[in-house]
Parts: sequence; C-alpha cells; structure tokens
Amino acid sequence: MSGDDKAAVTIRPVTIDDLDVLIDIYLDTAIHHAAIDPEWFHVPARDDVAARLRGRIDGRGEAGEYIAAMLDGRMVGSATIFVEDPPHRGSMTRPIPTAEFGVSVVDGYRGRGIGRALIASLETWAGDHGVERIILNVAEANVDAIRLYHALGYRDYDRAMRKVIAAP
Repeated sequence: MSGDDKAAVTIRPVTIDDLDVLIDIYLDTAIHHAAIDPEWFHVPARDDVAARLRGRIDGRGEAGEYIAAMLDGRMVGSATIFVEDPPHRGSMTRPIPTAEFGVSVVDGYRGRGIGRALIASLETWAGDHGVERIILNVAEANVDAIRLYHALGYRDYDRAMRKVIAAP
C-alpha cells in the first residue's frame, strides 16, 4: 500500500446505520472462508447475519468494539473485539484480561494494509480497556491472514483439533 493509500484509510466506530454494508462485508468474508475450508465454514442466511451483527453493534462499549475501515468514502473492512469473561475462580487458567477479535476485509482490498489498520485500532482499544492478551481464530488454510498476524507479533499458542462424527 502506498503512502497515499494509507492516508486515505480511516477507521471509525460503526453504527446501526451501517448494518446493510456490514452484512455485505460479512457475507463477502464468509464466501472467502467457505472457499478456503468448506468443511468448517459456510455462508449463512442474510437475516441470520443481520441478527448477529445487530448484537455486535449493540454490544459496543466497555466490553467490546466494532469498527469500520473507510477508503474513499467506501467501507472496505470491519473488525470486532470483545472482552472474554474471566475464567471461573476454580479454573486452573490464569485470570488474565483477554479479548478476542475478528477482521473482515472486502475482496479486492485485501493485501493493502486495511486489516493491519483495523487490528492496530483494536489493539489500541484493548490497551485502553485493560486487556492484557488478545486471541483470535484463523483457518490453517488462510495463509495470507496467518502471515499478517505473525508479522504483527501474534504467535501460535495452542492447537485446536476437530473430528467429524457421522450421524447415526
């Protein structure tokens, strides 16, 4: 991304007025993920996405944020971060304030620094809200996203495993 492009990208909080565009961005990302790993991802119904994203918008505040990346007046990406509930006091897991984030960048705009700008904004929000650790989930096949996350200092920390169980 050139210096001019970086100056043109702005990050702002979303509002309910953004819902239709946010749904389009989410569905674009769902199509991308379903193509990468159709065993794990699918493209949900638009109404179901609308309900989910309304909840994310309503959840903005001390426990979460939802932002948009704007380029030349067009929303080209979005990202959310939400603080996780602390582990039960009987858990062996250390009670470190942790948040999880997700990023969506519209096809055709990936690889232009938009995800990087969204993540930087979320990291600032997290620091301002006492978060000490950020986690994320990424499909193993999403090599471009993994490369970005590694470049930003994220490290593999655990291993998720899955097994498909055939219905009787």
